[in-house]
Amino acid sequence: MPMTLFGREPQVRLLQSAADEAAAGRGSATLVEGESGIGKSALLDAVAAYCDRLGMRILRAAGEQLEQDLPFALAGACLGVLATGAEPGGARVAALLRGEGADRQPGAAGHDFVVTEAMLDLVDAWCAAGPVAVLVDDVQWADPQSIVLLHRLCRGIGQYPLLVVISAAPEPRGEAMSALVRSMVAKGAQRMTLPPLDPQAVAELVEAAVGAPAGPQLAQLVAATEGHPLYLAELVAGLERDGALRISRGRAETDHDTPSVTSLQAMIMSRLGPLPSLTQAVLHKAAALGGPVDVPLLAAVLDVPVLDLADACAAATGAGLLVETDAGLQFRHDLIRQGLAGQTPPSVRGTLHLRAAQVLMDRGADVERIAEHLAQTDRAEHGQWLMDVAPQLTVRAPDLAVTLLRAAAADSADEATATRLNIALIRALLWAGQTDEAEQILHDQLAAYQPPAVRTQLLELRMDGYFRQGRLQQAAAAGEDAARLAPVHPGRLYGFAAVCRLLLGEFGEGDRLAGEALRSGLASGDVVAQAYGHNTLAVLRFAQNRVQEALDLNAEAVKALGHADGALIVDPLVVRAMCLFAQDQPAELDQVLDAALRRNHDTGGFYLTTAQLLRANVLFLRGRWDDALAEIRTSLDSPDPLCQAPALHGLAAMVDMHRGQTRTLDAELATLATSTPLETRFTAPLRWAHSLAAETDSGPRAALDILYPMWEQPPTFSPRCIGYRLCADLARFAHAAGDAARLQDLVDTTAELLAGQPIASLEGTVAFCRGLLHDDPSQLLAAAASFAQAGWPLYEGYAREHAAVVLAGDGRLKPARDELAGAVALYTGLDAARDIDRARARGRQAGIRQGVRGPRGRPKHGWAALSDTEYKVALAVAEGRSNPDIAAQMFVSPRTVQSHVSSILAKLGLRSRVEIAVGAATVEHREAMAGRRTP
Repeated sequence: MPMTLFGREPQVRLLQSAADEAAAGRGSATLVEGESGIGKSALLDAVAAYCDRLGMRILRAAGEQLEQDLPFALAGACLGVLATGAEPGGARVAALLRGEGADRQPGAAGHDFVVTEAMLDLVDAWCAAGPVAVLVDDVQWADPQSIVLLHRLCRGIGQYPLLVVISAAPEPRGEAMSALVRSMVAKGAQRMTLPPLDPQAVAELVEAAVGAPAGPQLAQLVAATEGHPLYLAELVAGLERDGALRISRGRAETDHDTPSVTSLQAMIMSRLGPLPSLTQAVLHKAAALGGPVDVPLLAAVLDVPVLDLADACAAATGAGLLVETDAGLQFRHDLIRQGLAGQTPPSVRGTLHLRAAQVLMDRGADVERIAEHLAQTDRAEHGQWLMDVAPQLTVRAPDLAVTLLRAAAADSADEATATRLNIALIRALLWAGQTDEAEQILHDQLAAYQPPAVRTQLLELRMDGYFRQGRLQQAAAAGEDAARLAPVHPGRLYGFAAVCRLLLGEFGEGDRLAGEALRSGLASGDVVAQAYGHNTLAVLRFAQNRVQEALDLNAEAVKALGHADGALIVDPLVVRAMCLFAQDQPAELDQVLDAALRRNHDTGGFYLTTAQLLRANVLFLRGRWDDALAEIRTSLDSPDPLCQAPALHGLAAMVDMHRGQTRTLDAELATLATSTPLETRFTAPLRWAHSLAAETDSGPRAALDILYPMWEQPPTFSPRCIGYRLCADLARFAHAAGDAARLQDLVDTTAELLAGQPIASLEGTVAFCRGLLHDDPSQLLAAAASFAQAGWPLYEGYAREHAAVVLAGDGRLKPARDELAGAVALYTGLDAARDIDRARARGRQAGIRQGVRGPRGRPKHGWAALSDTEYKVALAVAEGRSNPDIAAQMFVSPRTVQSHVSSILAKLGLRSRVEIAVGAATVEHREAMAGRRTP
């Protein structure tokens, strides 16, 4: 047993038990905390050995202080995708880490999202093949992106055959690391703090080390270590090296009464004494360079033959200062490296790093590895190299790019070179999201004289910076200024400005600029400008309720985009999906939405959350509320540049209210709903949810007053051509409040819309409003038929419920009872308890006799409780398929599948995917399958 594992038997057993559970399909996460040398790494070694005996795939890595500014450095090392010859499954991740596809992404946040999703997919696929252990040491040194990945891995970990064990020292602990700890604990992770060894464990360790129990003097000496295992082991080793230990009468004893050195680090450093001077010099230089000991690099930096260096490293390994690991030759403990590096003067460390950077340049090494060393020097060196690699470095290590470019630009004596470096610096700052500093540099550069071509570049960057800050007015103005100066591609800049005006709701200016973009694009053959022009005009026509014109324009944009490269702030597929939504074309809508979601997901696209929100709305209207909630949960993890989270929360709240799971909005959302101006983008679901809450708390008049302004003055991106989906609830509220004027307005406005948009759901809406206005059962039944044709069960239920009440009022109790039963059946299929209660109460008031028992609702638990989609996912899980495989088949994201799996486990009362597979063979499952329609 390693010295640092003595006294750790309880912790070892706990982690072995967790590994057993993971191997059986029930994953868990553990955070091991403790000071340096307390035994965290030894504990992870023991876990790794045990997991290996269980046949688990082991992913092991440790944080490196030098790599904190390298995105996904720790995660890439852990997954093994950075190594040459990585298995095929990691090829896409490795390509993304090299920056592949970054030109299609708007910034680091989008690129990080794509890499994170790809890494999660990879781990998911491995988990589908067998149990996996992720063991990470020194996570306090991890880069922020790797910490996010660990956070995501630990979410829902119980459903996977996945063990995650991470260790961390108490300090340093930045906000990202603190957030990870809070998240892990909140999700049920085990938190394990390693204390000092108790006296019994200390005695056992000493006896194992020296071969006999400690005598009184030695026992008194080791007590000074206060149970610190590494300190204790080093103390005993030092006494042995000094010949100060003897065994007499079966006891180990010493004549020393105090340690020869007082600190642990000094004690470890005492191992240097017997080593040759060359070995000591090599160790000092290797420690100063940081990270694993790269023997060929170190030989080149020191200009020492590799064989001589190998001999020195062998001597250091024999002295217990270096150790061979899977990651290569490393210092046995970071305390050793820190102590040696601290003895090296800063100027010498800088020179070593500069020399290492030059050697790596000559070898054609990865730019981020070179930049790591350059960032450790006090001098701005290699400005030409930096300008050449700035685009690559910005994507692969944006913080390092900013640091080096900032220093190089400040140090440059040549004005033209300084300008080029500043432009590269601005791009790096914008990519990294540091918009304030980018804006200040842009202001300074534009204040000086610049040639037209340079000035155009600067204006384009200013436009981009303003857009990232949400300052659309300034972004549009900068885009127009740049377009007027641009020697090439002015149409793209006009198109960018047009999108900004569109997002501001300035349709006139947007129309003008889109026309400029289109004319310029057609004249020059610039397909990107054409895509901007056609698509912006399509959105404008859509906002004017001219849906077919919008579709025709959009078709041109889609065609142009098929030939375009690079990142665009425009997505014709999402616009096309909105048009198809307005036209009640479900089959094509699903295909286009799938394509839009896949492209935005795979590229970190600007409109990912927009597409997800649209799909959730579609699923809500189709009555697939569990699927809508799964999509919403996935969306809330996605980048949200257009701030659509309130709309997603609002839509989820609507489902909860209909199901009777809540009566009111969350206080924060309620405040947001009342304070958000009507013209704010994507505000409809939140205000809609607020109106449903008001209906319960304050009555239909209050609900109508909250929601009706959304119809009178539709928001920019919820024009009446799709906003009419509010009208069924508006009509309900108006009818219950006795507001005939608003009901008449609803009839008139929806009928006018129907004239240009003859689709089943709108026909149902018009008939429903008319039926309520005139208490006409024939109109209400026609509405029910139209909503049934459109596949909107909630609104079909509304129509049948109201038809039942009107029929009862006419004395036609038999058909009234049938319609009420039909409405309750529809609500039951949705699990809409609130609507069931309302319909039955209204039926009683109308004198409709109802059966003793209505239709049985879907059970809350068991296989029969699963929605059709959840059932399909459960069967695929039972077949052993991974989330990415299931997602590809069902045209959803892997994270949506994960959300479905979490819901399945909750409904079945299970803990893991393995248990789902076992459950699929049960009698209960077979009975549920026999009564289930084919999904």
